[in-house]
Amino acid sequence: MKKFMQKAMVALTCSCLMAPVVFADINASVDRVRWKKSLFSWTDHGEYPEWKNEGIWTEYRKNTFVSKVWQPSRGNVRTMVMLIAGQQGFSGSSGASNCLTGQNHTWDQDWGKGDKSRNTLLNGQSLAAKLASSGHLSSSNTFFSVVLNSNFNYENTASAKDKAENAFTQWFLKHGYSSQVDRIVLLGSSRGGALATRMAREIRRHSGWGNTPIYVGLLDAVANDLQNELNTADQPICRNPLNGDYYSRYADLGKYFSGVTKPKFRHIATGAPVVAGAVHSFCYSQTSWYEHSWANLSHTQIGRCNNSEGGAYDYRYMDAGIDKLLDWVVAHL
Repeated sequence: MKKFMQKAMVALTCSCLMAPVVFADINASVDRVRWKKSLFSWTDHGEYPEWKNEGIWTEYRKNTFVSKVWQPSRGNVRTMVMLIAGQQGFSGSSGASNCLTGQNHTWDQDWGKGDKSRNTLLNGQSLAAKLASSGHLSSSNTFFSVVLNSNFNYENTASAKDKAENAFTQWFLKHGYSSQVDRIVLLGSSRGGALATRMAREIRRHSGWGNTPIYVGLLDAVANDLQNELNTADQPICRNPLNGDYYSRYADLGKYFSGVTKPKFRHIATGAPVVAGAVHSFCYSQTSWYEHSWANLSHTQIGRCNNSEGGAYDYRYMDAGIDKLLDWVVAHL
């Protein structure tokens, strides 16, 4: 009888270990950088003055949406995390889902008069929710932000991108003290990946942040080579070994981060065409600080983890993208 009970306990333990972990959705309060105060009156959110100070166009400010999932007092912050979704439609003004941030395709509907902030659910199977629920981070000492629409659009002018990069970096860094922060984690999908990469470089320009460890995780991050963003102009291509029709554009990140302490990168790319076959993700050589791998998925499949908007996440797409990034991030916490 004793042996039987021991075997039963072992079987029960194994069964529990193999059971999938269920993560709860996150109810996040989303702020609009410039919001509609009344019928014909718009005003800037008081917690985001950096956008106006940088002279960013009012229409771009209206379409920038940021969530602070965790915001401990600045003096308690030891880890700083930001996750950035990909571009929201061609103009950046239409909602799109993303499994890195967890937003659904209807998150930005019905924002109207008086909506300075609104709640939305972030999918419990997203990278954002899994990271927050992993047990490796604490809300008491982690500043955790999710950007649902950065308006850091591919077609924006280079000047507009510079201003947005500055605004996001200044806003992000004001939530922690450089002398006390142990690490920074920046995670981005598609155009959000380009912003995360640029923020990593911009952070190094700020006094006191020159050597803070920075970890940048990317999903099929897209740079604008026509503007030489991330040193991609006139560069060769990297062909996806899993699909010969897919390729990424080489970005000279060694030159881009020249003279500063290099961040650690983990980039999972598809090289699949983004818009009419003309836009692709970027790539770089494997180094001690840049790790690159490929997935044989479309750009939207790896970015939203399904085949159609509103559909459930496909575990195969999650395993190829966000779950690999999650493992990489957790290994560095």
